[in-house]
Amino acid sequence: MKTRILPVSDAAIREACRILRGGDLVAFPTETVYGLGGHGLHSETVKKIFQAKGRPSTDPLILHLPSSDLESTARAGIVAEPIPASARLLTMKFWPGPLTLILRKGSHVPAEVTAKLDTVAIRFPSHPDAQRLLGEFGHPLAAPSANRFGRISPTEASAVLQELEGKIPLILDGGACSNGIESTVLSLCGPTPEILRPGSIAADQISGILNVSVSQRSSLAKPDRPTESPGMLAHHYAPKTPLYLCALPIRNFESRYQYIVYGPASGSVIANVQILAPDQQPSTAAQNLYKTLRNADRAGSSAILIDPIPDSSWAPALRDRLMRASAGTARWDEGNWSLLPRISG
Repeated sequence: MKTRILPVSDAAIREACRILRGGDLVAFPTETVYGLGGHGLHSETVKKIFQAKGRPSTDPLILHLPSSDLESTARAGIVAEPIPASARLLTMKFWPGPLTLILRKGSHVPAEVTAKLDTVAIRFPSHPDAQRLLGEFGHPLAAPSANRFGRISPTEASAVLQELEGKIPLILDGGACSNGIESTVLSLCGPTPEILRPGSIAADQISGILNVSVSQRSSLAKPDRPTESPGMLAHHYAPKTPLYLCALPIRNFESRYQYIVYGPASGSVIANVQILAPDQQPSTAAQNLYKTLRNADRAGSSAILIDPIPDSSWAPALRDRLMRASAGTARWDEGNWSLLPRISG
């Protein structure tokens, strides 16, 4: 199969919808990362998503909706009624945008989408090209990140091609993603709201809307059993090169490693050092995270070492992605780096 890249246009959207209606897959931009989309209510198409990514069937998918209307979503059998009042409040504030809600699933959602759970993850993206595609298609798109399972999520069309060339027929090129990390996933199915995957919408923002405390899940799931949300597996978002999280800001550089520093370092530019946030802004760090990891991965070094992420509203999401991508911790001691392997439990 030859994979085409088409800049987003009316003709490209029509071609993408033709492919989707024929039961095949299309990669498309969202404000978070590029998604690998297929008809979310067709079991056979959903199975193709898992095959293309090499994704375990125990890892559920997010349904991207063509509108923010929860009532029409319930009538279509995507979510079950009654719809929680908290869901209505949150969609009024944060949709369209990078917030995924987990609700009780409706009768028309295939088991393949939800890993056979009785819940379903839904969101309405804010990227204008994603909205054009969803509006023209008129059905939910099941759309995980458009990369091979466990690897670095793509934030540009060229990164999708690196990951899935020959596995899908079409990539819609809408430029670089503005957020750069996946959506916040919030479960509304328990006694209190719970963040299952942190993103750019923070717990205190959600608490402010609902006027209740919001907890955050910190567990590391294993791929042999169903997870409640995408992005909960212990090892995910990872480069091929082992990634180590530095315990202190990096000040000592060796030629054998690649380094990612958070902000501009003093002194001259060093070839094996990349800057995550040249302006020191956490939103810039998020936007650049996956592209920077890809660049460091391509260098072919024995390891990648990355600065600690400073505190901010984005910090939980950034630290979550890096922790899951890491192979361990790096420490500078007596003139040498010690690379300590990650201990998973």
